[in-house]
Amino acid sequence: MCLLDGKIKKNFGFGCMRLPMKEKEVDYAQFSEMIDTFMNAGFNYFDTAHGYIGGKSEIALRECLVKRYNREEYILVNKLSGPFFESNEDIRPLFENQLKWCGVDYFDIYLMHAQDADYFEKFKKCRAYETAFELKKEGKIKCVGISFHDSAAVLD
Repeated sequence: MCLLDGKIKKNFGFGCMRLPMKEKEVDYAQFSEMIDTFMNAGFNYFDTAHGYIGGKSEIALRECLVKRYNREEYILVNKLSGPFFESNEDIRPLFENQLKWCGVDYFDIYLMHAQDADYFEKFKKCRAYETAFELKKEGKIKCVGISFHDSAAVLD
């Protein structure tokens, strides 16, 4: 069971897959402004993944959100994405780097990303689900979930 104790303030999240850019770098000034506008409107849910903008999304969140707001003020969601691990031994080092890149000690929500029939098999083979729940027991993840990208038939 996952309880965020009413921490999610409104039913709308800020996805960080596409951010304002200056050439090939995230425009931190504009992104900070966007975060301030979002937070001032009473929202607090931010979503990223390592593959977003080639890893720049996580770092931009560290610089523009994490360094500027108290940790209790926002919900931070990250994901375990299939292209970034090949075995169970790859998962923890990736996860620890994600914490470092984002500048946090834990993720409020950690999703098994883009689950479809093929990724489901890979995640099972690599014991990714078990590893995520171990990280939850260690307090590094508050809630574990999935983002699903397939037909309803796969859910059976």
